[in-house]
Amino acid sequence: MLRYFMIFLLLLSGCAGHSAGQPEVETGSPVVYIHPLVTTAVDLSRASVAVLPFLVPDGMEAGQGERVAVLFQDVLLGKQAFQTVKLPNRHYGSLAEAVAIAGEAGTDLVLAGRIKYILSGTSLGGSRVELSVRVIDVRSGDTVWYIEQAMDQKMDHPDVSLAHRLGSVFSSQPVRESAGAPTADNMLVHIAVDMADVMAGARYVAKK
Repeated sequence: MLRYFMIFLLLLSGCAGHSAGQPEVETGSPVVYIHPLVTTAVDLSRASVAVLPFLVPDGMEAGQGERVAVLFQDVLLGKQAFQTVKLPNRHYGSLAEAVAIAGEAGTDLVLAGRIKYILSGTSLGGSRVELSVRVIDVRSGDTVWYIEQAMDQKMDHPDVSLAHRLGSVFSSQPVRESAGAPTADNMLVHIAVDMADVMAGARYVAKK
């Protein structure tokens, strides 16, 4: 329950778009490359899934991938996208290894995600997050879902013109509002929620 509450707080801090003094965040919609048929998706809502630590880029600590996996577990449970969501904290190299780990965990599916990019910006903005998620059927080895999503925060470049600098000498400067939770963390939560919504809602959406 505590983790659900923390996710709720993160969403509250970031879901209102942006406050005055915070650079705007551009939310990219989830891009769904592979999705199941409606009849299959109904069965998937009753399936079990193992969420493995996300693969991370070179130079990023492996713990970041583990934290994102925990986030996805919580969100998938909260959205009831799957009946059972397990978190075997075991790293993998290939998709075949990921499927084998899920098989040992006794789940129907495995969620193998990848952090493509995370950049924590400054108070002036510049944050960016990009993730991909692949859900694989453990028995057949087929990909059931493949989703990518990215979020960007614009840079709020300060006005350094001579006129602005002269004006600032004789006027009081606005105080920046607190930015709340780190922007990159908010982006991760939003992407996890968006992707879970896609997977949970697919059983009601006909394939086009």
